[in-house]
Amino acid sequence: MDDKIHPQAFHYFVNATLHEQMGNPYLAAVNYQKALRFYPESYEIRFSLAKHLYKLQKFEDGLAALSQISPEDPDVYDLRAKLYQAIGAEDSARMSYLELVALDSTCSGAYSYLAGAYRRLRNLDSTIWAYKNLARIRPEQHRLLTELARLQAQKGDYESAKASFWSSIELARHHNNIASFIGLGELYQVTQQPESALIIFNMALEVDSANVLIHRSLRSVYVLMDSLELALPHAQQETELTPLDLSASRRLGMLYYWLDSLRQADSVFTHLVASSERHPANHSYLGRIALRNEDLERACKQFTIVTQLSDSVYESWLNLGYVYRQMGQPDKEIETYRSGLSHMRDEQNQSQLLFTLGSAYEQHGRIDESVATFEELVAKDPDFDQALNYLGYMLADRGERLEYARELIERAVSISPDNAAYLDSYGWVFYRLGDYKEALVYLIKAVTLDSDPVIFDHLGDVYHAVGNTEQARTWWQKALEIDPDNEQIKEKLGL
Repeated sequence: MDDKIHPQAFHYFVNATLHEQMGNPYLAAVNYQKALRFYPESYEIRFSLAKHLYKLQKFEDGLAALSQISPEDPDVYDLRAKLYQAIGAEDSARMSYLELVALDSTCSGAYSYLAGAYRRLRNLDSTIWAYKNLARIRPEQHRLLTELARLQAQKGDYESAKASFWSSIELARHHNNIASFIGLGELYQVTQQPESALIIFNMALEVDSANVLIHRSLRSVYVLMDSLELALPHAQQETELTPLDLSASRRLGMLYYWLDSLRQADSVFTHLVASSERHPANHSYLGRIALRNEDLERACKQFTIVTQLSDSVYESWLNLGYVYRQMGQPDKEIETYRSGLSHMRDEQNQSQLLFTLGSAYEQHGRIDESVATFEELVAKDPDFDQALNYLGYMLADRGERLEYARELIERAVSISPDNAAYLDSYGWVFYRLGDYKEALVYLIKAVTLDSDPVIFDHLGDVYHAVGNTEQARTWWQKALEIDPDNEQIKEKLGL
């Protein structure tokens, strides 16, 4: 109690404390109000009144009682913040807690509130600041460091996040802190340090060998590193630990397929289909397995199902068309691509399928339809360099519309100037135009970029056209070494 007090104020103050001890906050508040009338400058009376008004949920009255209090110490700011919280005045509550921590930087409750408030405001920097202070005040709490690390990672401050995760792990190297191991390992993946990620995930495995998240993480890293045999046991553990997780089973099936364990892969995907799981990947992999086993009828059936389940993805139709090609049914192949086009909703997918249709027409000798398809494609997608080159080369190779062909290939080269196939086409169209000097420029550049027998053969033809028989034979011979069964090149060499 204050040193100097009015007798009446003292009387009511004593009554208030008695009612407080008897558990009657209402009468305690009434007596504190009476005491305050006689001694309005008293800190203790005013604070006690505000505290009891808070208990009575008279929050506005509590704030009014604190409005004239002096001094404003940490307890005042703490109570004021709680009163503001109670009436939903979050901004004022936040400002009161900031005043509090400016006076007392060890108040964890204030920082806890501020952390939540700043998170709700999506103020990442201030949320991190609050968590740093919480971690400072409660250094034994590993969960605070884990959350701080997540926030730092969210900000993109990966090195600070790694340090925070490490600090958390050093505090608690046990199964209750697996989140820190996994978070740190994932950060190493993000920063392109897969070997470090493996070290962390394997450390976590020593702590909790039956944790599915750890096995999933290890499987993922090994797959990204193309260490499929090392990924396999972790994928198997995933399915054992979560037998109802169909996605885990599907990932295991894919690993078996990539490892050429076709029987095991077939078993996994067949089981998934039998479980009424209608995921297109199940049928897609069953189709691929059938292709590998040269079971074209089964492959056709599976890829047909894929087109029904995933009709807007061009690969679905591409695979089915390929099976028809292998079955020697070009009309069905082409009809498949044409049907697929009506389902394409994405322009890029439509362009890819049009390209496949155009090339199928060309490969089956339906040149006019191929040209028309590619012209439709380059009109829709004028920067599709593969289509520009394909159409240009097809025309150039047939000696048709050579200037138009040159323009098409020139556009492809401008998009991808170091593409050996495009440079070969460009050189070849100049050859067809009779401009052997330009033809040599682009074909010589092409052979420095790729060891393709077609490019070697073309360069030999140009050298032959300019009368350089020795160089012509040299390049034809190089082409024959790579493609020893090419009868046309043998004929040029007189073999």
